Amino acid sequence: MKHLHISLLTALSLSHLAASQTTLEKIIVTTPNKTAQSLHNVTANIDVITADEIQERGYRVLSDALQTHPGFSFSRNGGLGQTTSIYLRGFSTNRTLVLINGVRYNDPTSPSGAQYEHLQLQNVARIEIVKGPQSGIWGADASGGVINIITKDAQKNGATASIHAEYGSYNTQTYGIFTALKTDKFDLSLNLDRLSSDGFSAKTADGKKATDFEDDEYSNNSYDLKLGYNITDHDQLNGFYRYIDADTDFDGFDMNATKAANDPIAHSTSKEKFYGTNYRHSGENYSAKLYYQRSDFQRTSKVAPSAYSNGISHFDGSIDESGATLDYRLSPDLALGAGLDLKKFKHKNKINNDFTNKGIYLSVNDTVHEEIGDSILSAVVRYDNFDKFDNKTTYRLGFKHYSKDDAQLSYFANYGTGYNTPTLYQLYDAMTGNKALKPETTKGFDLGFNYHGFNATYFQNKITGMIDYLMTDPITYKGAYYNLGGKSTLKGYELSYKGSATDLNLAYNLNYTYLKTKDQNGKELPRRPKNSANLSLDYYGIPQTHLGTLISYTGKRKKSPYDANPTKDYKSYTLVDLIAGYDVSPALHLYTKVENALDKKYENITGYGVSERAYYVGFDYKIK
Repeated sequence: MKHLHISLLTALSLSHLAASQTTLEKIIVTTPNKTAQSLHNVTANIDVITADEIQERGYRVLSDALQTHPGFSFSRNGGLGQTTSIYLRGFSTNRTLVLINGVRYNDPTSPSGAQYEHLQLQNVARIEIVKGPQSGIWGADASGGVINIITKDAQKNGATASIHAEYGSYNTQTYGIFTALKTDKFDLSLNLDRLSSDGFSAKTADGKKATDFEDDEYSNNSYDLKLGYNITDHDQLNGFYRYIDADTDFDGFDMNATKAANDPIAHSTSKEKFYGTNYRHSGENYSAKLYYQRSDFQRTSKVAPSAYSNGISHFDGSIDESGATLDYRLSPDLALGAGLDLKKFKHKNKINNDFTNKGIYLSVNDTVHEEIGDSILSAVVRYDNFDKFDNKTTYRLGFKHYSKDDAQLSYFANYGTGYNTPTLYQLYDAMTGNKALKPETTKGFDLGFNYHGFNATYFQNKITGMIDYLMTDPITYKGAYYNLGGKSTLKGYELSYKGSATDLNLAYNLNYTYLKTKDQNGKELPRRPKNSANLSLDYYGIPQTHLGTLISYTGKRKKSPYDANPTKDYKSYTLVDLIAGYDVSPALHLYTKVENALDKKYENITGYGVSERAYYVGFDYKIK
């Protein structure tokens, strides 16, 4: 009981929204400025999801973990493995940059950004979420923020290993093994995971349940390898490799909804490789790194043949990136940073095109000690050169102040700019491409305060020249991508409160998000709820036992013009999940969970299925 209690409270405190100054100084993050720094010194709005939280909540894939945190909402075309869209403060999926150990996960062959549905979480050490425009550090595609998934590595000398398995509704099976070896000079970790499910029909018809139609199966094999070698006390080589092999049955388009829901043909495969290597040299006051990394995407989609196509589409692309970073500390309070990188984005197949991006950035982080408390100032500026677009200059400014009288009282403000480049698909696809597309630009800020576990944040972002698909012929559904005129606005506020009642052995976490969006014509953007909230309660009053519940509320949403019955809003709904865990021994943890425990009938996207009440049991075992 003691271990679980401490682990969850640590997870709750990992956000700057709820922790004390002492705790923040011990937490190291790398995403805000591409360098290791304490969370205490980060001015950017950042959340951290830990491995403990992932385990205790029973999250399987990335979207499960994100949607319970303030600022996030989601839509999904069915069950496990189906296309998933995540909205961060109203920004669509392609406007948030997703990384795996710093390697880009956004697919250059797709206008939809990252494939959240394929990212399993069993091997994740932590997830760092930086909100607001971050192009000043990361360049393109970070207008809404950055999500960096950091996988596990060897933590202590010697050999260690663990296994896990889970089974539940829809014949859903998850199992895997993690093993690691560490010496003073060398470390290695290997992780193998498999997720498979018979699932349920991606589409439904006539108000029927998804289980009334044929099942759409899903499988996902994910492999991770990490290597590290200490050449000297100051020089280190590191390598990383991740492979994702996913197969998804889905339901294609048909005017007959029942026929579409029983589609026996539609199927997609996704084979993704992410790898990189870096050399790091560190001195007393500085650290320098050289790196190379690559993202490789191979997707195939198969649907029923038509007069326009044989039904098989291939999407193969890659991102190659090489660069260098330098961090130099002039004093204990003043740190400077610099970096340069070269990226090449490529889309093969019929498009067979590419573009390159050269970027350079400078950053500064300074702590000013005053009688009323400490103030942290940060600034970063970046210049990007493209061979196919206009060059871009972006920046971010940040401020955070800690009260001298109360270390758990702080105020913060951030202002930044960002941009998204059109993908090669949006530019050159024969049916929907538009060679005249230009990068869209974003300006945004957030400000707020933290006080003893309570956080309040106000945010506002404006997108100019938003890239979107417009249907030009409603009869043939023909359309293309365009830069929309005017500005689109995303604004709102996030409230959260995290804490514990020690005498009751209870931990709690409540958050609420209000979001107001307007497109260039003043109309509300689709599929983003104005109101959303989450409440989690975790009880540890029974020895070696954890009992938890998560209640999630999604408010009304506007429908997309391409949804069925687009003039009607989506109704609000509330879902309840339950989880119970028991430590048989320090090595063996058993758990069971119930998703959608109240068997709520709801609609995430019109015409697509959702899970009924579902039951799962599983275990985690540390071999050594």
